[in-house]
Amino acid sequence: VELVADALAGLRIFVGYAGWGPGQLEDEVAEGSWYVVPGHIGDVFALDPAELRRDVLRRQPGSLAWASTRPVDPSQN
Repeated sequence: VELVADALAGLRIFVGYAGWGPGQLEDEVAEGSWYVVPGHIGDVFALDPAELRRDVLRRQPGSLAWASTRPVDPSQN
């Protein structure tokens, strides 16, 4: 971080693993299993990343905004 600090406006590191087989993600998007929506540059550095899913869905047009009120864990519904 010290080497590039002067060139950065912000830095966030995401750690984890997600893996899909060939074509799996495309198939899941086509069947409607994922919400594919425009992002804003500020989403990357949201102050509260835990609320990012809700915040992004809330600003979507139409009925998709209602999805922001659904719990992340469907068993809590």
